[in-house]
Amino acid sequence: MTHPIFVVGPQRSGTRIAAHIIAKLSNRLFVDELDYNPDIPLNTVIQAPFLLKSVLEVSYLFPTAEFAFMYRDPIDIVNSMKRIEWYNDYITNPDFYKAYVDHCYQYIDLLKVTLPSNKWFDIQYDTLMQDPLFITDRSDFTCKQHLQDIPNGPTTWRNDEYVRTA
Repeated sequence: MTHPIFVVGPQRSGTRIAAHIIAKLSNRLFVDELDYNPDIPLNTVIQAPFLLKSVLEVSYLFPTAEFAFMYRDPIDIVNSMKRIEWYNDYITNPDFYKAYVDHCYQYIDLLKVTLPSNKWFDIQYDTLMQDPLFITDRSDFTCKQHLQDIPNGPTTWRNDEYVRTA
């Protein structure tokens, strides 16, 4: 049966590259988190860290869906958040990024107890490095970029017109 796969985890954990790799390997359509809507085709891989907080609801909306939980070293996530200034114009407390990542992984642990075990699987960020789509040096990448020399999105993720209109 065809079903959507939702790739979720903390922001900056690798959900974008993981979703692109899964879509490529499974011949599915990649859907960006900003293009998600409940009318998506079932044969899709949705990159959607923003849906992490809604996995339970989405699991009922799409009863055949699977959820890929993305894991990356929290220090690497925090460094990526700092690089793109994620939420920096909303919250300036230096403890926020680590607290956010810890909260996301605690919530994933709860989801794993709540969801049937055949509805989810884990992806370790380091395992993606073997795929040809993976680019090791992302220091000059834009926020949503996954391909070398093809910028996508702004260089910082701030409360600007791009975020508000997307």
